[in-house]
Amino acid sequence: MPPQYKLTYFDVQGVAETARYLFSYGGIEFEDVRVKREDWPQHKPKTPFGVVPTLQHNGKVAGQSIAIARYLAKKVKLAGNNDWEDLEIDATVDTLHDIKIKITPTVREQDAAKKKVLLETAKKDFLGFYLARLEALVEKNKGYLVLGRLTWADFYFTTIFTVLEFMSGEEFLAGYPNLKGVREKVNGLPAIKKWIEIRPNFRIFSAESSFVMPPSYKLTYFDLQGLAEMCRYLFSYGGIEFEDVRIKREDWPQHKDKTPFGVLPILEHNGKVAGQSIAIARYLAKKVKLGGNNDWEDLEIDAIVDTMNDIKLKLTPMLMEQDAAKKKVVLEAAKKDIFGFYFPRLEAMVEKNKGYLVLGRLTWADFYFATIFTVCESMIGEEILAGYPNLKEVREKVNGLPAIKKWIEIRPN
Repeated sequence: MPPQYKLTYFDVQGVAETARYLFSYGGIEFEDVRVKREDWPQHKPKTPFGVVPTLQHNGKVAGQSIAIARYLAKKVKLAGNNDWEDLEIDATVDTLHDIKIKITPTVREQDAAKKKVLLETAKKDFLGFYLARLEALVEKNKGYLVLGRLTWADFYFTTIFTVLEFMSGEEFLAGYPNLKGVREKVNGLPAIKKWIEIRPNFRIFSAESSFVMPPSYKLTYFDLQGLAEMCRYLFSYGGIEFEDVRIKREDWPQHKDKTPFGVLPILEHNGKVAGQSIAIARYLAKKVKLGGNNDWEDLEIDAIVDTMNDIKLKLTPMLMEQDAAKKKVVLEAAKKDIFGFYFPRLEAMVEKNKGYLVLGRLTWADFYFATIFTVCESMIGEEILAGYPNLKEVREKVNGLPAIKKWIEIRPN
């Protein structure tokens, strides 16, 4: 019988290897489709957003490697046992993803001399910072990254750092015995050992709260909308009181070391702390019934959110550009290369989904879209949704919800 799952990626390990590990661990048969680089142009238009991996199941298709891995982790019992545990795993995975994004330009550098300089800078500026904290987490969690047991976060760590070390030509985990132990545990699992033996021999990769009563949730971020606004929207939509802590930029240095990984936002609840804006939003979405009704629906939402995050990451260098002339040039390029590619597809998805981004109903993906592109437009100084009436309607629907309208009225200016 042909397998029910079809995973499509390039003929490399890369970001699809986590999913392959999860399939193997769970004993789930899957069609391991590998596209050669030279054949990619003819395959690209057939994917939802022009990227792989994609996962096909029962006539449905979804993308985004982390979203796919999260879905599979639920199938093979490597996810959390409750929403907060899922949040802790997601926060760890998203932090590992942050590291990958930060170091990718370095490991891709082809000039050996430049690469050496960039690697030394990376070790000093952020790699040592992150790895030391991850090392301590493994110590705390009895040999695992989170929850004191094996989770898909350990699988993501193992596969991603194997790729990064190969591309850099260096052993990043030297001096971090706990982290090396995590990778050895994962690769030593019988099902994973078997997968490693049989997989194709391919390349790895060429302020203070505005609420009076002390609520049970505390959200900490800078005194602006930014990445935390989606979470504030979700709290407001669900009528959940939260302490809206806002830190001034000049006070940030004294707060940074008190956070898990030196970044905001963070969410505190019942003595626990977790970071990563998207992970927090996913957790809150479950609380306010804006998630999926099953694992596949969660995957579809995650894939859309991660795609919008891809757009944000592509735009960030432009948004941060201070030179007006350079910014104008980069903006014109973005309109063609980024907006022109992604927005027509998102526009069509809203048309297909009856005025929403996914599932034909309101989900937290709509909240992410409404908040993040408002921030982007503000930083660009231009309306980037002009010409996309369906997308503008999504934002209007979200901002027109009674609870959101009220939040917009009372939030700090």
